[in-house]
Amino acid sequence: MGLLAVLRLCLAPLWALAALAQAPIDTDPAAVHLDRLHVKLAEGLAAEWRHDCFVSRVGADLRSVTAALAGARVEPLVTAVAWDELDRWHRQACAALPPKDRPGHLGLWFKVRCVSADAARGVRARLAREPLVAHVHHEPRYGLAAHTLPVSGDIPPTTPLFTSAQLTHNPSPLGHGVRATADLLGARGQGVRFVMLEDSYLLGHEDVSKLVAANFIGVVPAYAPTSFLHGCSGASMLLADRNGYGLTGIADEIDARFIGINVSGGFENSLAIAVLNSQPGDVLMAIMIIQVPSLGLGSWVPFEYFQSAYDATATTTALGRLLVVPGGNGSLSLDDPALLGRFDRSFRDSGAIMVAASLPGPLGRIAFSNWGSRIDCHSWGDGVASCGFPGLFHPNGDDLQAYTSAATGTSASSPQVAGVVCALQGLARRQLGQPLTNSQVRSLFWTHGPASPDAIGRRPDMAAMAAAIGAFDGLRLNAPDFDLLETIQVQMSGTAGGIACLFAALATGDVNLGFNRSVHLDLATANPTGAFAMPNGAASWQIQVPNNPALHGVSLYFQAVRLEPNATLTLTTSCQATVR
Repeated sequence: MGLLAVLRLCLAPLWALAALAQAPIDTDPAAVHLDRLHVKLAEGLAAEWRHDCFVSRVGADLRSVTAALAGARVEPLVTAVAWDELDRWHRQACAALPPKDRPGHLGLWFKVRCVSADAARGVRARLAREPLVAHVHHEPRYGLAAHTLPVSGDIPPTTPLFTSAQLTHNPSPLGHGVRATADLLGARGQGVRFVMLEDSYLLGHEDVSKLVAANFIGVVPAYAPTSFLHGCSGASMLLADRNGYGLTGIADEIDARFIGINVSGGFENSLAIAVLNSQPGDVLMAIMIIQVPSLGLGSWVPFEYFQSAYDATATTTALGRLLVVPGGNGSLSLDDPALLGRFDRSFRDSGAIMVAASLPGPLGRIAFSNWGSRIDCHSWGDGVASCGFPGLFHPNGDDLQAYTSAATGTSASSPQVAGVVCALQGLARRQLGQPLTNSQVRSLFWTHGPASPDAIGRRPDMAAMAAAIGAFDGLRLNAPDFDLLETIQVQMSGTAGGIACLFAALATGDVNLGFNRSVHLDLATANPTGAFAMPNGAASWQIQVPNNPALHGVSLYFQAVRLEPNATLTLTTSCQATVR
């Protein structure tokens, strides 16, 4: 064992202690709210705030802790979930995770509001002397993970089709290969719920029809001048409608929901709301970062630097949700000892999928992106197409028709990866019959796709990951989208000497007939297109899309039954073709 490894092993307990102790956290007003604190009581106290004092369910004496908070307003950090349910979540998370990764009990975190910054300093000093207080830190100010904003342009009002600008959809290693796998049923996120946490959103964009008030959980936030376009941009990378104009989202068929963080009780409470409104295997995304000014100007890092955010994140992933977060735009190594090991997997790992930003096209780290061993993967940090921001198209200065090809930052890379996660999860649910776990998804990200020469992981490759989970089996289309008069070609494959019977339907289903996989077509609308001999293990069938405008937006679904040479019957995977 080398000297460095020996030192690391010897110092690990001290490092862990330093990260969890009441070490000074930044008190720069640009980074935190000086009059607000997040306070966590020690594990096992089963404490609640009732009638202006702490009460312990196990009979612990908390009067001195209550006295330390004199003059402050106190409430639970998580209000959306009852204490008993938070207790169940904590037990479930602790059972699922190794000791080093286990989160603190969210029911033991409290939000403290003081009348002034001076009052907060006094409260914090008193709490630091209390042995039953485990953590105290100022409430962080969350920032956007955007790096720069593109400028507007003056282009006529007819919206063209801009999908050619979505270079991140191209095959690996340039992009993620999502266009090449979008013909597989499920690869557009079908059956996956996606919950986005953001400060503010632009509602009603012409190409993001799911970003509307009806799809919000709780209060719809008011437009915040610095962030409403940011929310629309990130959402559009996943959700932009599949039509004949604008862009197409990576996973446009997901069931999308939105939460406004600042009108939902803050980050931790918003994350708890997202868990309540999702199921294991669903995908969450929070594109926010925080500053640690002591590390230098613009030192933006992931929000789980703060213990309350870590506890909420680790609880969320332990409950089976897939959470995508930005690695931050601080030009920092997340392995820097000044970060107290909070992004060292050997110390703790929240389970969130943490995303860095790379150069457009090349695999190298873009200058502003953070890096380090905690990063799971990377995507483009510049030159990304999205809705909301102007630059590519902005007729009459109308943000509802705005498009850019220059979205930047880990605000651009993270939604791209979230889209890939949704696509991969939809593919698994449809083609495999069950969702992938968080550890399975992260393992795929760690092992498939071209690696960067820098410490930012791999650029996810949808085709490689789809192949790895067995989603390619006997059926492919020549493209996912078709214009009127274009030809849909279905490629069937199997054992040489077999026969394939191809079926098409206008809707999907999920019927288990005892074969190797379920029938994915709606049996009421499924019709055979013909039987095809496969003397060499392959056959094809094609049809031209009629010149009928009523077909715009219609999808046709395909699946084949194969009669193998040994007389067994198997079902292929299924595909989806959409008329633009």
